[in-house]
Amino acid sequence: MLSTLSVGLVSMLALVDPLAAPAAPSGPTLSPAHYLLLNAPDRRVRATDARLRSLVAEGLHRSRTFAGLLTALNHSDVIVYIESVMVLPKGMMGRLIMTPPAGEYRYLRVQIRAELSRREAISLIGHELQHAMEIAGATEVRDTSAMIQLYQRIGHLSTGEHAYDTEAAQDMGRTVRRELKG
Repeated sequence: MLSTLSVGLVSMLALVDPLAAPAAPSGPTLSPAHYLLLNAPDRRVRATDARLRSLVAEGLHRSRTFAGLLTALNHSDVIVYIESVMVLPKGMMGRLIMTPPAGEYRYLRVQIRAELSRREAISLIGHELQHAMEIAGATEVRDTSAMIQLYQRIGHLSTGEHAYDTEAAQDMGRTVRRELKG
């Protein structure tokens, strides 16, 4: 799976109402803890449309590893918006972008290609959420420059300028993909 971490400075978050509750997922009933990960107003991982909310709910239900990522991020100072896009730089299936911090929170945007299958999209979201965890664990990363320094230290150059990946994110994507088979 080709996915890279793209370091870019974005001046605004997508216009999304962070307090708007996602639609309840169809399918199996979620535990109260999982329901809150998807619906609490202060949740840390937020999807920008109904399809993405459905993918996050499915990942939470079907992958123990994906659920662990959501839980861990929910205890961090990082807020992640997941959005699908029609166009990404050549060779990229997804990327993570840091936006300027606001108050006590650091904001990240995960972008994934809109045409991915459900399984590909969920495993790619898991991959990108692992990058979000790497940033959450590096409290000194508060801007794009510090993010570049982090990935120069822990990652390897991927496709393009300031495009990095890590073994941990690659492993995370593969693990989530395997768990979705079961």
